[in-house]
Amino acid sequence: MTLVIAWAIGALIGYAFGAFPTGFFVGKLWNVDVRKHGSGRTGGTNVLRTVGWRAFALTVVGDALKGIVPVLITQAIYPTIHSAHVTTVIGVLIGNNWSLWITLLTKPDPAMKFDAPVLGGIQRVVHQGRGGAGVTTTAGAALALFPPVPLIIVPFGIGALLATKYASVGSLTAATLFPIVMGAFVFTGNAPISYFILSLIVCVLIYVVHIPNIERLRAGNERRFGARMGQRPTRSQ
Repeated sequence: MTLVIAWAIGALIGYAFGAFPTGFFVGKLWNVDVRKHGSGRTGGTNVLRTVGWRAFALTVVGDALKGIVPVLITQAIYPTIHSAHVTTVIGVLIGNNWSLWITLLTKPDPAMKFDAPVLGGIQRVVHQGRGGAGVTTTAGAALALFPPVPLIIVPFGIGALLATKYASVGSLTAATLFPIVMGAFVFTGNAPISYFILSLIVCVLIYVVHIPNIERLRAGNERRFGARMGQRPTRSQ
């Protein structure tokens, strides 16, 4: 029971931080609601596309920190329960993609019908709480969890982005390498098996949330990284 409680607390801590929509609040500094532009997501790529590089930099730093901090908190509470650290990372990724914060900031759509309160609330978060894909946030969480792995795979992800000019390709490259590199550390006895399980879960989730990007890549109409949507907005004074 203690272990289950630790898993639950870790997941809740991760979700609470991961669900914070950094890009939404950064966009508001420039009087832009990024949910109404581009992909409608609050991640760094859409912030760059709709607001600009300074907003993008703030979003990336904020997203990384909201991954790092919850893992450090869980490690402080449960220093020896590695599986609780794992559920924190999963909570971070889920929160970043399906955010209660964003759901509360979004007006209910009268055309959408949901079930009874508990299940209906979850359905509304899934349909109206879409945040960023969570790659930067998960990389931050992984950095706090086990620094060698993200330090190895992030340069490959950035390299893929620079080579192709597609953020999704960089993200999918990093996601693919995550279980491969983590597996090498686990199977040489340098990391617990729960970390390898985590890497597989993260890889699958990243691919799932990138299905629209994969479809656009196959169709040849995926947006290039940094491609702007209209004129640069004016920053609020």
